[in-house]
Amino acid sequence: MEKSSNIRFMIYIDILSIFKIGRSIQWESFRENSIFRILYLSSVLYSFRFPEKESPFNIYKFSIDFTGPYDASISKAIAFLLKDDFIERSEGEDVFRIGRNFSNEIFEINLEEERTSWIKQIIYILGIYGENKIYEFIFRDPEYQNTIKSNTNQGLNTTIDNQTVQTLSVFKEAFEESLGDNAHELSSQRYLELYFEYVFSRILKREE
Repeated sequence: MEKSSNIRFMIYIDILSIFKIGRSIQWESFRENSIFRILYLSSVLYSFRFPEKESPFNIYKFSIDFTGPYDASISKAIAFLLKDDFIERSEGEDVFRIGRNFSNEIFEINLEEERTSWIKQIIYILGIYGENKIYEFIFRDPEYQNTIKSNTNQGLNTTIDNQTVQTLSVFKEAFEESLGDNAHELSSQRYLELYFEYVFSRILKREE
């Protein structure tokens, strides 16, 4: 029971972190499916960036929904946060913003600092390229496309064996060679910023 409660708490913090970080870059509201996609990206890209570590996002079990990755535990958490006014509906049925009971004191418990920091890095990168990059990445994601084509109910793999992680890793060596010795001196956020500039220009560019 305690483990289950801790997992629910982590999911609440992840979702509220998205709204807190979003507000800092003038993203005042999020669609429900964007929340799913941000957390899916956080999961997959953590496995890519830190292949030697166990992902703190392995609590999520994503499956395929017609709008993108889906996890029932995230959906339930959104419903709870909405019911208790931590978030509220904004422009439409599935668009949310910070609610009247939201407080920064929620984040004073530093147990989830690594999670929040990583989500911040992902959102800042998306902020650089625009939120539409979420959709472009997800629907070109080899893991996602292959799962759709298999026509099964299997979940989406977010570990180091994820096919998207493997695709990104193909470019990693050449990318780091272009940086020289500076590759190991970059902060994690700066590394991802430069890497995605590289990736978006090569594998996420729309076919002409």
